[in-house]
Amino acid sequence: MLFWKKSKNKVGGALKWYPRLVTIGKPVTTKELAERIARESTVSPADVYAVCHALPVVMGEFMAESRSVHLEGIGYFRYSCQASGNGVDTPEKVTSDLINGVRVQFQPERQKVGTTYERAMIGKVSFSEWFGKEEAETPGEEGEEPVGE
Repeated sequence: MLFWKKSKNKVGGALKWYPRLVTIGKPVTTKELAERIARESTVSPADVYAVCHALPVVMGEFMAESRSVHLEGIGYFRYSCQASGNGVDTPEKVTSDLINGVRVQFQPERQKVGTTYERAMIGKVSFSEWFGKEEAETPGEEGEEPVGE
C-alpha cells in the first residue's frame, strides 16, 4: 500500500493542494534485500548480497564505456551530463570543459498491455492517506521531509 498526504505547492504563483506520496521508515538495506531474494530463490543470502554489492561497480564500469545497462524487469541506466553556462555560439567551441556534472539517468522498464504501456515494478497498487508522523530516513537528508513523488 502506498501512503500519501496533502501537500501545498506553488503553481503559476498560486498555492494549490495536491496528493504527495510519502516514504516511511528507513530505506531497505542491501542485507534485507538479499535475505528476501534468497527466500524467493535457491541462492543463499550471502551470494545475493555479494552480487548486489558488486552490481553498482560493474554497472559503473560499463556506463563509463558510454554504454547503457538494461536490467530486465527494472529498466535502463546510463550516464547523462550537465553543462555549465548557457551554451556556446558555434559547434567549434563545444568541448568537454563545458561539462560540470555527471548523473545517472534511469528509465523504468515498460511493457505494452493492450493499447497502453505499464511501468515495471508498479503492478496493482492501492493508496491510503497517511496520518502518522513522517521520519526523514534518507541518507544525507536528516531533518528534511522524506522522499515523495
